[in-house]
Amino acid sequence: MGTDFVVRYKDFSLREAGISLGPALLVSALFGVLGGGFIADMLQKRFPYGRILTVACGFLLAAPFVLWAIASDQKHHVIGAFFIAGFFMSWYHGPVTAVIHDMMPRRAHASSVGVYMFATQLFGGILGPYVVGRVDDAADLVVGLQLAVLVMVAGALLMFLVMYFIRRDGLCHPEMDAFRAEVGD
Repeated sequence: MGTDFVVRYKDFSLREAGISLGPALLVSALFGVLGGGFIADMLQKRFPYGRILTVACGFLLAAPFVLWAIASDQKHHVIGAFFIAGFFMSWYHGPVTAVIHDMMPRRAHASSVGVYMFATQLFGGILGPYVVGRVDDAADLVVGLQLAVLVMVAGALLMFLVMYFIRRDGLCHPEMDAFRAEVGD
């Protein structure tokens, strides 16, 4: 979507888009994953919901930069805004996996991460671009990308609900206690 967007709406050539957007997003994602993990570990020491707080903040901080990239007419602003947005959007990778491990019994770590990866790829990797593409066909790609930002913000806000449950129940949810194995299982 990003390459198509900058070629169609920001006057990038396909070569320009590949040379500038690809590496920028790769580097921003690398720094975002590392930075998000570091921040999540720091916040987790202070709050039992520190990891989820990191995820929510990352998505909320990314949203204005995606909107800036959509609205900007200057190529270097578009790349810079996508770089910053990619950094913040990548904060979720490590913390979400850590929260899954915190909440699930040890014997279910691999299965629960597998289900999580399947769901995120299904909804974010397949259905997300499909919906944005359908909106592009019906209206405009800009509208589709704005809708994607809205979904990202809604997801971030839902993380505050997760924080509520973590504060209320802790990381070991009472419903999961029945599935906990003995030490060594």
